[in-house]
Amino acid sequence: MSTLITEAERRYLAAVLERPELAVDAIEARDLAHPGYAAVYQAVQDLHREQPELRGVELTRAAAERADAPGLDTERLERLRADAPADAEVPFYASMVLDGSAQRDLAAYAATALASGDSVNPETPRLNARHAEQYQTLFDIPWPDQAVAAIAPEAATRAGHEELLVAALMAYPEQSQTLVGIVPPEAVQDFRCRVAYEAVASAGWDGDHTTDISLVWQIAKAREIAIGLGDNPPSYTEPDAAFVARLARTETDQKTGIDTAKHLLTQDIKASVAAEQRVPQPVDRSISQASVFHHANQIDSHAPPEPHEQLGPAHRQRPTGGHA
Repeated sequence: MSTLITEAERRYLAAVLERPELAVDAIEARDLAHPGYAAVYQAVQDLHREQPELRGVELTRAAAERADAPGLDTERLERLRADAPADAEVPFYASMVLDGSAQRDLAAYAATALASGDSVNPETPRLNARHAEQYQTLFDIPWPDQAVAAIAPEAATRAGHEELLVAALMAYPEQSQTLVGIVPPEAVQDFRCRVAYEAVASAGWDGDHTTDISLVWQIAKAREIAIGLGDNPPSYTEPDAAFVARLARTETDQKTGIDTAKHLLTQDIKASVAAEQRVPQPVDRSISQASVFHHANQIDSHAPPEPHEQLGPAHRQRPTGGHA
């Protein structure tokens, strides 16, 4: 089983075999951690500079002979080239390869500084070493070589609907603005779904693309950030790579995302209304004018008389038995 970084390198190498002009980009052979991939990359780079017209199976055959890397013969390289990623995905794999290379350089620098003790601030190389170690842990996330068994929640549950929403957005990223307008990322309750939903929506909003590796990478980094902030993100029995692969295989159509988003919005509105109804309302303790308790002397004979309004001359009672 390979790791996240070697899978990113494999896909970038596949792109280079299909489009050798990529080999003259900013990436050098030393930037690839996998020694076999690095050897093939160097061979393609040299061959393209020598014979820029060399392409296809002729290029893979020449690269395999020149690199002479175990397990990377012409047949294997041809399978790689046939599986080359789309152009839109290549920049992500390139940035990940460069990121991995930078972290390895940082780890080497930190180790040298710690061993020599020449650093002005001895805490700096220790912090650099810890940072590089944390990144290496993320790069070494296992990447399954084969499809894994699906472990899906019940479709009718909240988690099931959130996964379906993410799966639909992965299939139709152009719906990002519409779906986020109905269900913002902070309304997604499951940790992995929320990270994946936000990542796909953010890329789709700008017309960009995400890949399975990019989503696994984003989930892993979000988990590390959450832990660093003192949060306790949930642990899952299903690996992140399997989770993303399962969502990518989920059947959806152009209506799935909208319908699922509306369902989740309805759920949230009902929950909000129910919560408001459970909040105790303030009790009006004033006594109604119609209540027998309004006039104290009606229920307590010893109560002082109620004050009366001063009546005007026209309303005073005329004395009885006298003459005007």
